[in-house]
Amino acid sequence: MREELSFAAANGMWLASFLSAHLTFRRAVKNPEKAQAGLLENLLRQNAGCAYGKRWQFSQLRAPRDFQNGVPIVCYEDLVPWMQRMIDGETDVLTSERVLMFEKTSGSCNSAKYIPYTASLREEFRTAIGAWMCDLYRHHPKLITGNSYWSLTPLARTKEYTEGGLPVGFENDAEYFGSWQRKLLNTLMAVPNETARISDLTACLYATLRILLQSPSLAFVSVWSPTFLNILLDQLRLHGDRLCCDLRDGDLRPPNPISPSELEPLKKYLRADPVRAALLRGILLRDGPIATQELWPNLRLISCWADAASRLAIPAVQESFPASSIQGKGLLATEGVVSIPICSAQGSVAAVTSHFLEFLENDSTTPRLLHELEVGSEYSVLLTTGGGLWRYRLGDRVRATGFLEQTPVLEFIGREGNVSDVCGEKLSAAFVDSVLLELESERACTPGFAMLAPSFEETPRYVLFFHGRIETGRFAELLDAKLRRNPHYDYCRKLGQLSPAAIFQITEGAGEAYMRRCSALGQRAGNVKETPLHRLSGWENHFQGFLLENGGQPS
Repeated sequence: MREELSFAAANGMWLASFLSAHLTFRRAVKNPEKAQAGLLENLLRQNAGCAYGKRWQFSQLRAPRDFQNGVPIVCYEDLVPWMQRMIDGETDVLTSERVLMFEKTSGSCNSAKYIPYTASLREEFRTAIGAWMCDLYRHHPKLITGNSYWSLTPLARTKEYTEGGLPVGFENDAEYFGSWQRKLLNTLMAVPNETARISDLTACLYATLRILLQSPSLAFVSVWSPTFLNILLDQLRLHGDRLCCDLRDGDLRPPNPISPSELEPLKKYLRADPVRAALLRGILLRDGPIATQELWPNLRLISCWADAASRLAIPAVQESFPASSIQGKGLLATEGVVSIPICSAQGSVAAVTSHFLEFLENDSTTPRLLHELEVGSEYSVLLTTGGGLWRYRLGDRVRATGFLEQTPVLEFIGREGNVSDVCGEKLSAAFVDSVLLELESERACTPGFAMLAPSFEETPRYVLFFHGRIETGRFAELLDAKLRRNPHYDYCRKLGQLSPAAIFQITEGAGEAYMRRCSALGQRAGNVKETPLHRLSGWENHFQGFLLENGGQPS
């Protein structure tokens, strides 16, 4: 009871610091046109003196339409010369503010991109998170009596600096917030920030799980990919005996060794708990799923991606955590916040008080403003932020599904431009996703993980890397037939440029294997997005399993 009161007091003070952001958001959703115009006006005025502002005459721009007519739409490649100047340490380039650090991100196949962070951008994130948290705790009041696990920054990250000496990446998740908010949040975090600094990924995952196991008061979990949680549970199955011993003894002895300098800061957080160790051992001795509701009886809500390809992993997470609700995270990118989950909207509402947002519909050259979106229509997102991104094409597509007051509710539907074109077939991620949905709806399969990728063994072909249940021996044939509805793919098949599609049945560890390869490619471990289509080949060498061909028989 004393611990619950302590958490309630700390959570209460933390939420109180967000009250202004929450109230401002609730007012803004009633008049998004006014809120967005005011936000843009402030950004233009504050950055009129930087090089980019002078180039596009920010001082002469007033209304959103002036801004749209006077400043070009850009993608990251357009900004590379400007970014390089900032990376080299030059100031007043894309923003008049001092750049605090850079965050690194990438798409599924692109090289790393460096995104500048300023105090204004950090405040814009804080504003969105504040509105989200106040709404969440208002609708789930029991969350206030427990602690939380947040995974925002990447695991197993080494320190990095730009040529100009600026740090790359936040030291820890709490740096997204203000100084005294960080102190409060540190008391509420179930897993200390030092854990993410362990350089070996397996050891880092083990240490994260080890400390979570000593936290029966865990009430809220916020991660990016839903598969990350099942990866942690896989660690529990693999290293259960070791974890029981470490929990009993108050120790940390991961299967892969960690350096003394990485272990030392964690020692003060480790607690010996023979009672919970005995509980864990008893749970692991049972057949069937791990009883997570016994390990974390107060875990009431999990926040993670739940749209587009990530939705395939949601049933498995719900099965693993049957006593917890799952809330989709909305669209939060490294570059900025597009939408935040709001309980009363039953979806994610545009982050109207954080950034200036525009939306491109199909091949239109004139983006729509936030208040102009139409339900049912799909759009590409443009961001203008306090971090120095101006009319930046994010590369994400959303669909307007409704409104909260006058502000759109947005569903993330996938990345734009994810097209695989080995020999002219032009397969898109959106098309492949629709094929997988059809196969699932026709009960040909029950997927937990599904990703199509090219294979260059013998004649080029596409392989569906699949973990789940296959209900028919004709699965590969059905997949290929549906892919052939794409006329370019069908033509390549007719010419013999592509062999029929095949199925690679993954036997275990799909999420972890996918995360490991994406991490090696430069993406951030722990927040790697699933995709229905990957343009890189060679996945057979990264997943455990076997190839199914000829009516579904192992080859």
